[in-house]
Amino acid sequence: MVLMAIFITVVIAILINQNHYSLTKDIGSLRENFYSSERKSIQNRVINVAEQIESEKQRTETLLQEDVKQRVNEALSIANNLYKTHQGESPERLKQILLEALRPIRFNQGRGYYFIYDLDGTNIMHPILTHIEGKNLWDLQDVRGSYVIRDLANLAKNSQQAYHRWWWSKPEILNSEFDKIGYVAHFEPFNWFIGTGEYVVDVEQDIQRRLIARISDYQYEDDGYIFIMNSKGALLSHPNSSLIGVERLDAVDKTGKKYVKELIDTAKNGGGFVRYHSLYTPTGSSDSSKLSFVIYLPDWDWVIGTGVYLRPVEDFLSDREAQITERNQRELEQVILASVFGALALGIISLMIGNAVGKRFRRLKTQISSDFRQLESAKDQLQYQALHDSLTSLPNRAYLIDFIRQAISSSSQDNTLTAVMFVDLDDFKKVNDAFGHSIGDKLLTQVGQRFDALLRSNQLVSRFGGDEFVFCFPNLGSVSDAERIAASIREIFQSEIEVEGKVISSSCSIGVSLYPQDGLNPEDLIAKADTALYTSKARRKGKVLFFDESINKRVQYELTLEKQLRCAIKNDELYMVYQPQIELCSGKIESVEALLRWHNPELGHVSPVELIRKAEEIGLIHEIGQFVIRTACQTIVKACPNGDNALGLSINISPSQLIAKDFLSVLNTIIDEEKIDRQRITIEITENVLIDDLEIVTPILTQLREHGFAISLDDFGTGFSSLSYLCNLPINEIKIDRSFVDKMLINEQSDALIRAIIAIGKAHSMKVVAEGIETNEQNQHLLAHDCHLGQGYFYAKPLLIDDLMDFKQSNITTSCINK
Repeated sequence: MVLMAIFITVVIAILINQNHYSLTKDIGSLRENFYSSERKSIQNRVINVAEQIESEKQRTETLLQEDVKQRVNEALSIANNLYKTHQGESPERLKQILLEALRPIRFNQGRGYYFIYDLDGTNIMHPILTHIEGKNLWDLQDVRGSYVIRDLANLAKNSQQAYHRWWWSKPEILNSEFDKIGYVAHFEPFNWFIGTGEYVVDVEQDIQRRLIARISDYQYEDDGYIFIMNSKGALLSHPNSSLIGVERLDAVDKTGKKYVKELIDTAKNGGGFVRYHSLYTPTGSSDSSKLSFVIYLPDWDWVIGTGVYLRPVEDFLSDREAQITERNQRELEQVILASVFGALALGIISLMIGNAVGKRFRRLKTQISSDFRQLESAKDQLQYQALHDSLTSLPNRAYLIDFIRQAISSSSQDNTLTAVMFVDLDDFKKVNDAFGHSIGDKLLTQVGQRFDALLRSNQLVSRFGGDEFVFCFPNLGSVSDAERIAASIREIFQSEIEVEGKVISSSCSIGVSLYPQDGLNPEDLIAKADTALYTSKARRKGKVLFFDESINKRVQYELTLEKQLRCAIKNDELYMVYQPQIELCSGKIESVEALLRWHNPELGHVSPVELIRKAEEIGLIHEIGQFVIRTACQTIVKACPNGDNALGLSINISPSQLIAKDFLSVLNTIIDEEKIDRQRITIEITENVLIDDLEIVTPILTQLREHGFAISLDDFGTGFSSLSYLCNLPINEIKIDRSFVDKMLINEQSDALIRAIIAIGKAHSMKVVAEGIETNEQNQHLLAHDCHLGQGYFYAKPLLIDDLMDFKQSNITTSCINK
C-alpha cells in the first residue's frame, strides 16, 4: 500500500508537470503560428502591390511610343488634308497655313507639341523655343554626343517614319537635359519632317501619380492600408493626409527609436519586418505599437509597406491563452480526482487480491498452458498479418514474390509457363471522388473477393497497392490458357457491383508477362507486366496486353527520347524553319509561320508532334517555347528588318506555355531584346486551350492584344468550335485545317464548311488562312471563295531562313512580272 501511495503521488506529480509543459508549449505554438500567419499576410500584400507597380512601370516605354506615334500620324494627316484642300495656294501660303494649324496644338497635359524641320536640319517650327526657328541645327549634339537633328532627318528620309531617342532640355528647365523618346514622319510635299516627343520621366511621373492615387484608396480589413514614402522619409501615400509630403527621416516613436529611418534602411537592405510605435493610431485603438513589412523600389525611390497593429493581436492571443489555461486546469483537476479515486480502488483491490492469491496459485499451471496456446495463436496471427493485406485479406507483395519464385521453380521442372497478370481498375479515382474513400475501400474488398473466387488451389491473387492487383498462374500449357484466364478476369466486371446501396460499374486493364520468355525472376515478371499494363492503358483502357519486344522497344525509345531531348538545346540540335503564307489575291508573300524541327544524331529527325508531347511530359515545354520565340524573332528581324514591307511572323504557343504565370513578361522581354515590332507577331493557339482553360486564357489573350500582338486560332473547325469564342475573345485570325482543304474539291460538306469559315471570318473582320494547299486547283478554289491567305507545299515547303529569303526575292520578282 505504501509503494502504491508513492506510485500514485509520483504519477500525479508527473501529470502536473506534463500539464504545465503542455500548456506552455500550446501557448507558445499559438503565439508563434499566429504571428507567422500575420507576417506572411502583410508580406504578401506588399509584394503583390510591388508586382503591380513593376508591371505598370514596364509599360511606360511602350505606352510612350504608342502615344507619340499616334500624335505624329495625326499631325501628318492634318498636313496632308490641308495640302490637298489648298493646292491652289502658293507654296509659301500653303506652308503658312500648315504652320498655323499645327503650332497651337498641345497634348499630354500641355507638355506635348509638334516640331518641324527641313531635311537639311533647318528648324521650320518650334512652338516652345521660337528663337531657333529658321536656324540650322544640323550639328546640334545632346549630352551623349548624338547629333539629334541630323539623326532625325536621316531617319525621316530613309525610313519615312521612325522612332528615335535623344536627350533634350525641358522648357521649364533649360539648363538640364532629359531622356526623350520621339517619332518623326516625312512630309514629302515640302521635304519636311514632322515630329514630337515625350520625356520618359514625365510619363513615369504620370504613372506614379495614378498608382499613388489608387493605393491611397486601397484599404483592407478594418484598419489595414498600404503606405509609400521616399528615402527622405516623406510619405507619398497614407490615410492621414496631413502626414503626406513631410520629410520625417529623424522622426522617433515614444521609445526614442528613429523608426522612419529604420523602415527605410530595412527596405533598402532587401526588405523585411520592423517593429515600432507608429505616430498614426487607428480609430478605436489605444496602443500604436505596430509590425510592418517594407521593400524598396530603387528606380522610383519608393519604400512600400504595410503592417498590423499589435494591440488587437495581443488582445486576441490573451483571450486564447486564457481559454487554453482554463481548459488545461479543468483537465488537470479531473485527472487528479480520477487518480485519487483510482488509488482508493486499487487499495481495495489489493486487499482482495491478497486473499485470492492462494486460489489463483492453484490455477497457475492451467493458466500457463492457456497462455502458451494464446501465444502460438498470436504468433500465427502476426505471421498472417505480415503476409496479407489488411483491407482485402489477400496476400501482399512479400507473399506474392515468394509465391512467384516457387511457381517459376515448378514451371521450370515441368517445362510449362507461369503467367503474371498486373490488373488495374479503370478510373478508380472517380469512384473515390464521387462516393468517398470508404466506398472505394469496400469496392476493393468486393473485387478482391471476386478475384479470389476465380482461383484454383495452386493460383494466387495479391493486392499490390492502391487499386492494383497481381495474379500468378503457374503451370500453364500455352499462351492461349493465359488469354482465356485474362478474359475471365475481365468478365468479372461485366456485372455491376453494389456497395452500400450504390451501384458501381467498373472495368479493368491487364498487363501480362510470361515465364520464361519475359523474365526469369519475380521482379522482372512483375515489372514487365506493369509495363504492359501502362502501355495498355495509354492505348485504350479496359484491354489485355501481353508484354512483347515492341513494348520493350517503345519503352526504350521513350527513355532515349527523354534523355536526348534534355540535351537538345545545349547540343544545338533544335532549329527553325519557316513556311510562307501567301496573299491569294496578289500571290505575294505576306508572312511566315515559324516551325520547330529536331535532328538528333541517335534518333534522326524526330516528329514535331513527338517532340512537343515529350517536352510537355517532362516539363521542358517552357524552355523550348522560349527558344522558339527568341530564335524566330532574332532570325526574322535580322533577315527582314522592321518596316512597312516587313514579313509577319506567326509563332505557335502550347496551352501550358500560354497559361504560365510569367509568359507575357518573358514574351515582352524577348521582343524588346530582339527589337522586332510587336505588330509583326501573331500568336497561334489551338482550340483545346479555349475549351480547357477559357477563364484563365481570356485575360491573357486580352493582355496580348493590348501589347500589340495578333491572335490566331489554329485548326479551326476540328474541335468543339464555338462562335462565342470569336465574339468574346480578341482573335484576329482563324486558320482552316488542312483536313478540310484536302477534301474540299471532292466533298461538298468540306467545301461548304470552308465557305462558312471564310464567311465567319469576314463577319468578325478576321483574316482567314488556309493550311495544306498542295495544288493549283485548291489555290484557285480558295481564291474564288475570297480566302485571304494560304500556305502549303503548292507555294513552298517549310524553309531554312536563307532559302526563305531566296523565295521572298523570287516571289517579289514574280509579282512584279505578273503586274
